Amino acid sequence: MPPTRTRHGVILFAITLGIITYIDRVCISKSQPFIQHDLGLSEKEMGTVFGAFGLAYALFEIPTGWLGDKIGPRRMLMRVVAFWSLFTALTGYAWNFVSMVVCRFLFGAGEAGAFPNITKMFTIWLPQRERGLAQGVTWLSAR
Repeated sequence: MPPTRTRHGVILFAITLGIITYIDRVCISKSQPFIQHDLGLSEKEMGTVFGAFGLAYALFEIPTGWLGDKIGPRRMLMRVVAFWSLFTALTGYAWNFVSMVVCRFLFGAGEAGAFPNITKMFTIWLPQRERGLAQGVTWLSAR
């Protein structure tokens, strides 16, 4: 069966998701001085807050990709976006160092599933000859 135009919507969705994940990861660095002041965090504590995201992202990328293989990338991406959106919002409610580390860790765990499941989505929805370009444009959008 020849490919339909639906694949263009899938690519546009992935590009949009890539842009949003980039913005979500970078925004906290712009807010760092205000967060440190409001919560009374030291440089070392703020580094731990940043590290919590990276650690969770690394730990959960494979399991969330595997889960996407089991339940499907569309269902998984829906959960990923809802989970990281929740913890993005809850970051604003952090009241101390521990709550901020927990929020950032869970945010990282949620966002970790985005790119493995985008890749799975591309393998399902795109013809093989279009996958490389779609991946490249998506990764470009996430930087």
